[in-house]
Parts: sequence; structure tokens; C-alpha cells
Amino acid sequence: MGVLKVGLAGIGAQMQQNLLPALLQTPGIEIVGACDSEAARAGAIHRSVPGIRTTDSVAAMVDTMSLDAIVMACPPHLHWELAISAMQRGISVFVERPPCSTLDELRLLVDMARQCGVRTGVGMNLRFSRPIRQLRELTASETFGNTSSIQLTHYAHQPRTALPGHDTALRSVLLGHALQSIDLAVTFGRGELIDVQSHVRRYGEALTVEAECRFASGATATLLLGTTLPHFEFHIKLIGSNSATAELDDRGDITLRGAEPGSYAEIDAQTPFDFGPDRGGYDSELHRFFEACRTRTRFEADFYSLLPTYRIVEAICDADRATEREHDSAAATREGWHISPPAGTGLGRFPH
Repeated sequence: MGVLKVGLAGIGAQMQQNLLPALLQTPGIEIVGACDSEAARAGAIHRSVPGIRTTDSVAAMVDTMSLDAIVMACPPHLHWELAISAMQRGISVFVERPPCSTLDELRLLVDMARQCGVRTGVGMNLRFSRPIRQLRELTASETFGNTSSIQLTHYAHQPRTALPGHDTALRSVLLGHALQSIDLAVTFGRGELIDVQSHVRRYGEALTVEAECRFASGATATLLLGTTLPHFEFHIKLIGSNSATAELDDRGDITLRGAEPGSYAEIDAQTPFDFGPDRGGYDSELHRFFEACRTRTRFEADFYSLLPTYRIVEAICDADRATEREHDSAAATREGWHISPPAGTGLGRFPH
């Protein structure tokens, strides 16, 4: 396959500041069209890619331009429908996170991609950032051993209300800001997801989530997520079967400790653009996505790869709904009423 013809959908801040600069450095592609619901914003693409066609409709772009792939950074609640439409036309899709709102919607995306024979990708740039790549290499070594424990903290101030397309603020937190951190738990868990146990606490509009995820590899991931801090805070600690540990903070600094007393090393040669909630990894992920399109192989962060991540999201949401029903039932009983919970309500377990 020669040069890939690429269309862009959604010319907002994410596209202009992060995706477009990476696309302009990606070999073997040609950006041939762009669309945005606001014509002026669509036209802004001409500052970087002069002369390409622009439109205010994704449907018009995919119907009138001969595209091999489309890169979407639209309002998230639109991604699912737009991705389905593009795949039905045989166009490979790269969608900024989140690609959809529920596990059922993700399964439909996976099925559609399989039926249409197209490549898919989701913008999980943190997975491809230099510090995470280094951490994956370090923890894959024989010295570190198998990862037995993953301890991950992720705090941010937003969102505090349900975003468009989401039924609760909790789902918006999990999909809107913490999705990449949940994905890292799956990435380092290196095995089939077996069970999720979780508890949600609310403090006015803010909330915290404590979750424990068990994997068939024997690894356990403990997640502490929330919106109670006024700033972004991220930390991950991995413990290996050989008693070594590796830690990564929100500056991108890695600290290693070996099994021997006094064994200690720091890797902190990151730059401010290597890491962070919205930085790093864009060049690598897009290069690999288009290489998968060209060779017709799987891209690491495709729709299918996110199934366990979305299973964790659904398990947390299901457990929270069950807890709320139990509280409502207890309150009604105290008032002389009784409400029976629906059959099958559980604490986040799901069949393999």
C-alpha cells in the first residue's frame, strides 16, 4: 500500500495542539480533507495543510473524498456513531478517547471493525509516552520478575458532573479523565481480567474510587482515582516477583529499587513535553497506527484492546448502582416500605 489518504474530523484544541503536529511528522500519509461543525475552525487547518478540502460534515467528507483512514477528535459522545459510519465505508478509524460510553457500545465497534476488515485505534497516548515505554521495558526484564502488584493513583479536579452521552458523573470521571490510568493497570496486569471489587465515596460533587482488579497472571492492581484535588496527580508503583519495585510519578521520573538493600536508581531524563495528562506519545501512537493500516496488522491500542478496560469501568459503575439501591432500600425499609433489588446485582464480578 502506498501513501495513505487521511481525513481529519474535529479541528479543536486536541487536534491542533497534539494530533496534527504528530500527523505532520508521520511518514507515508497525506492529509486530504478536514471537517468540523464550525466552518471557521475547519478552515484553520489551512495554516498547517494549505489547499485541502474542508467541510462541516463527516458524512460529506467520507462520501466525497477517497479516504484510507480518518482521525477523529470530536466531542466524545459523537465518536461511536461517526466511527461506525466510517468503518461501514471501509475506512480505518483512529478515535480520540473515549471512543464510546459503554461496554456494549465498544463491543459493537469491535464487531463492526471485524466485519468491515478495517484497522482501528484509540488515542491512548500515555501508553506510548517515553516514560511508560521505559517502564514496560524495565518491568519485562528477568531481574524484575513477573509483576505481582500494581498500585496506581490518579487525581484531577474535573469532571464533576455527567458529560454529554454519560449517565453519571462517575462514568464521566472513569472515561473522561481516568481511562488511561485504568488502561495502564490492564497493560501491566498482563493477563485476563478475573475480578473487580470497588467502592465509591462522594464529597459533594467530588468523588473518589477505590478499586481492586485481579488478573489471571496473578497480578493485582489497586486503583485510587478521584476528583477531590485541585490539580493533576499521578503515581504508579509496580512490584515484581523478585522483590524489585519501579515507580513513576506525574513528572515522568522513574525510581527503581532492587531486592538487595541499598539498590536504588533514578531515571529522570524527561523533558516537560515527554509526559503528563495531555502530552507525550502522540508521535509514536500515530506512527504505529498507520503502520498497522499499511501492513494490515493489529494496532496495539485498537478497539478490541480496550475491552478489559471498559469491563473495569462497567464493574465500578455496576457496583456503585448496587450500593445506591441498597441504601435506598434500607431507607425505604426504615420508613415502612421495601424495595427489592434486581436479580443479579453484584459487586463487579463478571463471567470470563
